[in-house]
Amino acid sequence: MLILPAEHPLDWKRPPLITLLLIVLNTLIYFAYQGNDPAREEQAVSTYLDAGLLSREKTAFIQSFSAEHELDADQQKALARERQSDLAAMLLQDLRFEQQLHRDPAYLADPAWQAARAPAEAARDSISNFRFGFVPAKFTWQGLFGAMFLHGSSDHLLGNMVFLFIFGFALEIALGRWMFLSLYLVSGMASHLFWWVFEPSWQTGIGASGAVSGLMGMYLGVYGLRRINFFYWLGPLFGYFRAPALWILPLWMGKELLGMLSADNVNRYAHLGGLVAGFVLVWLPRQFGGLKVDESFLLKEDPDAPFKRELAALDALIGSFALDQAASRGLDLLSRYPARLALLERLYPVAKSRQDSALLSAVLKQLFALPAGSGQLALLQKLADDSQAADTKLLQHPAIQLHLLQSLLRAQEPARALGAWRKLSQGAQRPAQLPALTLALAKQLARQQPRALGELAAFLQQAYPATEQAAQIGLLRAQLS
Repeated sequence: MLILPAEHPLDWKRPPLITLLLIVLNTLIYFAYQGNDPAREEQAVSTYLDAGLLSREKTAFIQSFSAEHELDADQQKALARERQSDLAAMLLQDLRFEQQLHRDPAYLADPAWQAARAPAEAARDSISNFRFGFVPAKFTWQGLFGAMFLHGSSDHLLGNMVFLFIFGFALEIALGRWMFLSLYLVSGMASHLFWWVFEPSWQTGIGASGAVSGLMGMYLGVYGLRRINFFYWLGPLFGYFRAPALWILPLWMGKELLGMLSADNVNRYAHLGGLVAGFVLVWLPRQFGGLKVDESFLLKEDPDAPFKRELAALDALIGSFALDQAASRGLDLLSRYPARLALLERLYPVAKSRQDSALLSAVLKQLFALPAGSGQLALLQKLADDSQAADTKLLQHPAIQLHLLQSLLRAQEPARALGAWRKLSQGAQRPAQLPALTLALAKQLARQQPRALGELAAFLQQAYPATEQAAQIGLLRAQLS
C-alpha cells in the first residue's frame, strides 16, 4: 500500500534548495565516505584473525548466536563451518555478543585477551554504521545525529531520497527553509529516541527513514483537516482521491504498527517515532500560533496576485487619462515592485508624454539595470526610436544615451545603437568609454553597414588618434577590404 500527497506541482521559481542540498549530502556521504567501508571491514577482520582470537571466541559466539536466533543443531553446524573471515565478520559486528564477552569473568581476568581484542574493535568501530550509526543499547550523541545521513544500500538511499524530495519541496516552501531544516533534523533524532525508549536493541540503525517519516507527519500537521489530493497504489489499483490530510495519519501509523509484526529488517520504531514527532512538532505549535506557515502557498494563491491587482489599477488610471495620478502611483509602484518589465512598459509612455523627469529617471534606471535577455528589447528599441525625435530633449541627455548605447550593444542592435553613438560623438562632453564603445559598435556594424564603419573609423582617427581602438578599427577595415 502506498499513499502519497499530490497537492502541489514542483515550482522551480521557488526551488527547494535545502531539500536538494540534503539529497546531495546524503548521496555524497554514501558514495564518497561509506564506499570505503568494505576496506575498513576487511582491515577489522584481518586484525581480529591475526590476533588469533577466533579460535578462542568461536564456541561462545556460536552458542550465543544460536540462542538468540533459535538455531537447530544442523544450523549450528553450518554456522561453525563458515569461512573464518565470514565468521569473524559476523562475530565482530555482533555487539550483543561483545557486551556479553566484556562481562565474562574469564575475559576480565585476562589482560592479554583484552589487549588483543582492542585493536580489532577499534578497526570495526571505524566502519561507518558502527562509528555514526545509532545503537539504542549503546547510546551516543554522534549516532543520534549521524545515523540519519547513512544508508545500508543504494536502494535504501534511493527510496529515502525520493520520499525526501516528494515531501521536502512542498514543506520547505510552506515552513521556510531554516525551519524546515530544523524540524527535519529534530524529527530524525526523535525517531532514534523513540526506538531507544521502546526497543533498547544492540542493532545498529542507519538511514534517513526516520527523518523522512517526520516529513510525512509534518505534511499532515501543516494541512490539518484541509482536503488535499492523494495518490494511492494498492497492487493493480492506483489513482487519486481527495481527503482531509489528518485522515491519512491513522492509516500511516497503522501500516507501521502492522509492520512491527513482520520479520523484515525495516526499523518500524524509527518510522513511527519520526511520523509522530514530525506531526506534533508542526501541528501543536500551529494550534497556538507559534509556527508561521505560508498560507498563500497552501491555498495555491498566485504569489504575484498583489502586483497584478496593482497593475490593473494603474491600467485603469491610464485608460481614463488620469495621468497625474498614474505618475504619482507609478513612483510608489517602482519602489515596491522594482525591475518589473510590465510596470516599466506602462510607465514609460506616461513619463515621456508628461515630460516627467522624476518618473522617467526612475523608469530608465530600472530598465537599464535589467539583465540581458529579460525581454526588455522592445522597450529599448522604442526608447532608441523616441530619442531621435527633436521634441524629446529629456531622452537626449548624454547619460541616457550612454546607457542606451551600452544596452543596445549587449542586445546586438547595432543599427539603433548607431543613433545613440552619433549623439554622444557630437556632444560637447564625450564619455570616457566612447572609444571602446565605438570599437564594439564597429565590430557589430562591420559587415552590415560598411559606410557607417568608415564614419566610426574617421571619428576615432580624428578625436582619439593615439588610442588602441583607433589602431584596431584601422586593422578591421583593412581585413574587410
